[in-house]
Amino acid sequence: MDRQLFGTDGVRGLAGTYPLDNEGCTQIAKAVGINFAKPGESVVIGHDTRESSSQIVQSVIEGLISVGINVVNIGVIPTPGLAYITKTEEDFSAGIMITASHNTYEYNGIKVFANNGDKLSDEEEAKLNTLINSEIPEKEPAKARNDHNLIKKYEDFLIGTAPNLDLRRYSIAIDSANGAASGIAEDVFKRLGADVTPIFDKPNGRNINDNCGATHPEALANRVLTNKLSLGIALDGDGDRLIMIDSLGREVKGDYILYILAVVNGLKGVVATSMSNLGFEKALNAHGIELVRTDVGDRYVLEALERTGFELGGEQSGHIIMQNIFNTGDGILSAIHLIKAVQESGRDLAQWCDEITPFPQALVNVPMEDKYVLATPEIKEFIALQSKILDGNGRIVIRPSGTEPLARVMVEADNADELANHIAAQLEEKIKQLGDRQN
Repeated sequence: MDRQLFGTDGVRGLAGTYPLDNEGCTQIAKAVGINFAKPGESVVIGHDTRESSSQIVQSVIEGLISVGINVVNIGVIPTPGLAYITKTEEDFSAGIMITASHNTYEYNGIKVFANNGDKLSDEEEAKLNTLINSEIPEKEPAKARNDHNLIKKYEDFLIGTAPNLDLRRYSIAIDSANGAASGIAEDVFKRLGADVTPIFDKPNGRNINDNCGATHPEALANRVLTNKLSLGIALDGDGDRLIMIDSLGREVKGDYILYILAVVNGLKGVVATSMSNLGFEKALNAHGIELVRTDVGDRYVLEALERTGFELGGEQSGHIIMQNIFNTGDGILSAIHLIKAVQESGRDLAQWCDEITPFPQALVNVPMEDKYVLATPEIKEFIALQSKILDGNGRIVIRPSGTEPLARVMVEADNADELANHIAAQLEEKIKQLGDRQN
């Protein structure tokens, strides 16, 4: 099963280089068009705010119409918004989102959604990969048009999921990462009654995710503390991640969000990834809530939700899926329902965060050109030995990044940060040595 062009979440890379040059984007669009639609049918497309998005959108449109597929361009919209429109509007056979999510502006990507709003399985991506590498004949050209009114339908959906929510007593700072949620997030929470302070909501094409948003919420935390606000909401560049800031200026990551939603709503189980903290798992277990782990990637979380029948899952990084409401991660939607849960509990967000005692984690990104280094006997033996030393009081997770030429190393231990950092540093050195040996 060859899905070489696809990473953890769609096709991603440096904008302007294959497969994200004009020729590559056009060919990807042709493959999506003939795979998901018939001539005369339509595909909807949206994008984030990075400077390369407009050119990629144009190349994708050219590819689709060249194989007879009509295109409706929504414009700038969060990724979950594009997924929602794809699912709920009967006219669309598929959806294409142009974004590199949390990456900096130099990167971009193409995410594809089936007409039910779902991301593609590995098998579907492998099929597309084959089509992209094949000769695709052109057909009678189709047409493209813009329809920015569909964004309002997405906003109405978000607000409609919590019809009785009244946020008039909340003062909220929202960091949109200068990305796709800029303006939209502010409008939604103002309509819910909150006093909103928007920050990092002035995209210029190059400032997306630039020391802001869900990957860098430090400025947001400072704003919450300085202005004595109720809380803060940090989204990433395409709006599918959420990190909260409590009234004490502390980060509330995905594990905490999942914990609060699960406990307040009395759920039996939660799906999370291998990166979720062991302290989070123990806190869930104390409430009789089962944790099922899966590989990193929100589409793997969704697959596990469907398999287990659970309704809540997500990632430490802030992708939260509430399958009883919608089947893709949505930062704005998650923020709405987290605040709703906290409000219903009668407690402050900061009080909830005190219930989890996280295990110290060391996170290291190691440059790595060949992901198969991680499957070598040397790495496997080292991990087995160190896991035995941890003796159930910690974990080691190592995986290739799906978006960058990196190995992501996570070491978790309950006794001291020093131990976790020591093991992570040893792994980093081994990976570099093996990489140098292969070169």
